[in-house]
Amino acid sequence: MKRSMNPIFLLFISVVIFTSASVVGQVEAAENDPSTFGQNSPQYTGTRLIQASLNIFGGTAYCGSTLEVYPGYTGYLTMYLQRKSSGSWINVTSWSGSTSSLNKVSLAESYANLITGTTYRVQAVGRVYQNGIFVEQVSATSPERTR
Repeated sequence: MKRSMNPIFLLFISVVIFTSASVVGQVEAAENDPSTFGQNSPQYTGTRLIQASLNIFGGTAYCGSTLEVYPGYTGYLTMYLQRKSSGSWINVTSWSGSTSSLNKVSLAESYANLITGTTYRVQAVGRVYQNGIFVEQVSATSPERTR
């Protein structure tokens, strides 16, 4: 019984190794193909990461955002809580901060008294500088949430 399982097991391992090598090759080819550049995620100069999040519990919005920049860059982050009105987004309130010596700024704020039946989102906007010279503006938007 032990002898009959070995060839099947070896065949299974061979298929797994072949499939893994094929996937790795496709990923490497996509990374080196100029026509796919920037399709999966935006390419930035001084920005490592920007993100935004929103959770609503009861009548309170819990907003979060993060901006990370590469060494040598400075970032300023503004986080907007927005509500949808007649198809347009209106700023309800905003908060801001700038990167520290760790090249990162994170904002976590709450806002009470949300309107029932209204849709909200968080938009994070980062402005990135190098040696005082503006380099780029980046943004991220949270999924929409309805109270």
